[in-house]
Amino acid sequence: MKKATRAAIIVLCAAAAIMPQSCRRLSTLFDEEPLIARVGESKLHKADLRTIFAPGMTEQDSVKLLERYVEAWVKRQLKIQQAERLFPESAPDIERMVEDYRSSLLTYRLDQFYVDSRLDTMIAPESIEAFYNEHRSDFMLDRAIVKGVVVRLPADHRQRVQVRELMAGSGDKYQDFLELSRKNGFTVREFTAWTDFADFLNALPLSRLGSHDELLEKTTVQEMPDGGDVYYVLITESRRAGDAMPIERVSETIRRVITNQRRQEIVRSYEDSIYNAALSTRDVEIRIGN
Repeated sequence: MKKATRAAIIVLCAAAAIMPQSCRRLSTLFDEEPLIARVGESKLHKADLRTIFAPGMTEQDSVKLLERYVEAWVKRQLKIQQAERLFPESAPDIERMVEDYRSSLLTYRLDQFYVDSRLDTMIAPESIEAFYNEHRSDFMLDRAIVKGVVVRLPADHRQRVQVRELMAGSGDKYQDFLELSRKNGFTVREFTAWTDFADFLNALPLSRLGSHDELLEKTTVQEMPDGGDVYYVLITESRRAGDAMPIERVSETIRRVITNQRRQEIVRSYEDSIYNAALSTRDVEIRIGN
């Protein structure tokens, strides 16, 4: 092995010595096909090195890159040849694995060709809703989720009653609540998207002990004192563990499922098409039970 490595390095040094002054002239390096390195019957030619150099590389960097590349190539060939000597019985299995991998790559590329040309990625909201209704039992919550709003303000603030009333309103009243809170510097946290109930509770002045599930039953503004401040809490919507997930929370998952189903249908369709065509032209012959 050392002898083979030394021989390869000698050839490498000869190749490095004829490196051009600039990578811009690397094309002259490949005008011929001289041998760069050899390990047994495996050979590395200049033509095999066409893609390893980047434009603008200096002569010094090019030589270093060439040295590393050829050394790595030699080591790899030496390992392959040693493995072939030590494990000759593995050759048939390896050849079969290589052929299986090649076949998988080719058939995947063919599948992707048909999918790319035929797949309709536009999925109407009605399709998502229909899938959701048909598979509602597959989308069950394992924990409570909520929507709501929390505001913190001084307990002795003169507009606290007004804040509470506006907070419970909708439309213009709720917008007045937000504007009033902004002007007075109150801390407002809006949970307009479905949020885990545990995360919602983290915004409240509550003990970490206990479930606090009683809050899920409340439909009005709740008041929670905290020293010199007061929290007003309103849960606008809630779903408990065991309830169906809201459709907006699973719509992207459903979209991916429908898209994948369409992909599979395209593949099945063209597979059946080429199968039946081959049978009709007798390019395929099947003998079972004969």
